[in-house]
Amino acid sequence: MEMQIVDKNCWIEVFNHANFSVYDPHVKLQGPKEYASLKNLTGRDWNNDIKSVIVGSNATALAYKEQGFKGTEIAFVQGMRIPDLSNLDMSNDIESMKITCGK
Repeated sequence: MEMQIVDKNCWIEVFNHANFSVYDPHVKLQGPKEYASLKNLTGRDWNNDIKSVIVGSNATALAYKEQGFKGTEIAFVQGMRIPDLSNLDMSNDIESMKITCGK
């Protein structure tokens, strides 16, 4: 039997609208994990559909404009809250992501 320890502060929450609207589609991705594509996360295609993010206090996420961790890369660090990714020229432009845990 294998035990896995889950870091409850290692996650990134992605939102389909600006300003973290919980009434619109959103999903919390637990780390550490790599997502070469964001196509089928919880039954929804998140490719090019992320407009705001909140990062857990023990997570770092690298997001990429193309699937397979290619193209322009942006780093989201611990505790970061970005209400509108268009300010960083990344709104609706993320297709893959790597989440790591730890300081």
